[in-house]
Amino acid sequence: MKRKGSKFGTVSLAVMLSVVMLLGACGNGNNNDSKPSQAASSEAASSPAASSEEPASTEASPAAELEPYEITWYLPQSVFPDAKLVQDAMSKITKEKINATLDIKLVDWGTYDQKMQAIAASGEKADLIFTSNWTNDYLSNVNKGAFLDVTDLLQQHGPDILKQVPPAAWDAAKVRGKLYAIINTQVLARTPGVLINKDYLDKYGYTPDQFKTLADMTPFLEKVKQGEPEKYPFSLKGDTDVMGNYGTTLGLEYFAQKNPGVVRIGDEASQVVNLYETPEFIGFLKQMREWYEKGIIRKDAATLKDTNSDELAGKYVTSTFTVINPDSAANQAVRFGGGDASKVAAVEFSKPYMSTGSIIATMTAISRTSKDPERAMMFYNLLYADQELFNLMSYGIEGTHYTKVGDDLIKKVDNAGYWVDSGWEYGNMFNSYRTSETQPKWYPAGPDKNAAAIPSKLLGFSFDPSNVKSELAQTASVVDEFYAGLITGIADPDVMLPKMNAKLKKAGMDKIIAEMQTQIDAWKASK
Repeated sequence: MKRKGSKFGTVSLAVMLSVVMLLGACGNGNNNDSKPSQAASSEAASSPAASSEEPASTEASPAAELEPYEITWYLPQSVFPDAKLVQDAMSKITKEKINATLDIKLVDWGTYDQKMQAIAASGEKADLIFTSNWTNDYLSNVNKGAFLDVTDLLQQHGPDILKQVPPAAWDAAKVRGKLYAIINTQVLARTPGVLINKDYLDKYGYTPDQFKTLADMTPFLEKVKQGEPEKYPFSLKGDTDVMGNYGTTLGLEYFAQKNPGVVRIGDEASQVVNLYETPEFIGFLKQMREWYEKGIIRKDAATLKDTNSDELAGKYVTSTFTVINPDSAANQAVRFGGGDASKVAAVEFSKPYMSTGSIIATMTAISRTSKDPERAMMFYNLLYADQELFNLMSYGIEGTHYTKVGDDLIKKVDNAGYWVDSGWEYGNMFNSYRTSETQPKWYPAGPDKNAAAIPSKLLGFSFDPSNVKSELAQTASVVDEFYAGLITGIADPDVMLPKMNAKLKKAGMDKIIAEMQTQIDAWKASK
């Protein structure tokens, strides 16, 4: 870490207690000294963290003791004209707290994965990088050395992060016993479902509780197709992470989007099977095929790169497969409620489920090319501790992009030049302002939902692909060839699945499944 020469003064009792808590939380304690960076991190936690129930530190700011540093942060997002304005406002806070400014790189969703691969290959300087099991794949990056081991950094500079992430969740992000990313705090359990514009439910005489399965929705979607020629009944595109948002409804747990190996949730033996040969997924594909042939799914869905603009324009009546959270209706009101959250119906297909996949779906890593990993971790800790900083990132500047209409309730300014509203991507989402009166307060709704989730039998198991990297690369190519056509219903599963499975076997799928089974069996035996 870059810092000026002199040491800081006495470390407060609050800081020392924080360190003790961290060691207890992670069980990897090797941090018994009071480094200046610890003081800086704990001071960061002393900012007005309205969402935190922990007492704040009173340590004086150590920012002046640190050399100036610019933190480069990549994450997938839309482009906003006022992004630089907001970034500068955030930098004023980080400059004061940790003597760092921000260079936030918002990369289009559709090109993020490719962009990050290029950044990793080039060795270009980066500090914080969004990673997951659905874009910029976490395990692949760990195995090629793109991310730093943050196990000790988290203990040293992440006290507020550790306060918010359930202790058991960290096991999901470990690779060979080490952490290579920070878990972004949100509702970590997944409740699969879809969002529907209630105006159309009312118009055609349906209620949300009528829909227990996808098949139940078919008559409604057919009426939308017939009666609303200017609308699209159902939102779907070729790269949709179906298993991530819908898999538990099928009773299947997956490990990565392009890895065909899955485990049935109710299977005590945890036998690994090929997703594309399971009756559950085949039934899903046939449902999509039926919807495609009935015009419920767009004819160009397989090649669509972005449905964002059409959703914002209100052209879709129903969302794609998504995760239903306490804030879903409020967040998606513009897309599926004409701007009114009370008009968004959230249909849940199964109970909340917490798996390794649901946890590693949103994380932030520190790049191996970071020039100051400690500062990067200190900034990320601020996102957990400082409510103002988090909400600047999410909603922009008060009075410019939103107005406050209640204690934690805000209203977007018309035609605002900034509105990320994507807190699940970074920091502690439970710090977020509410955007609708229909949205419950995050405390205790968010933590309570995490506590009530059904945990996976394999929670904490993380597949190590090292022994089958070539086979995974080859099977991923096969998945790329067939996936978009199959999940959007353009390809007939009766015709294309046999061809796909033949290619998967030739590409080494059986070796992958055997390796996964060996690792799962060994992991279970070690419990």
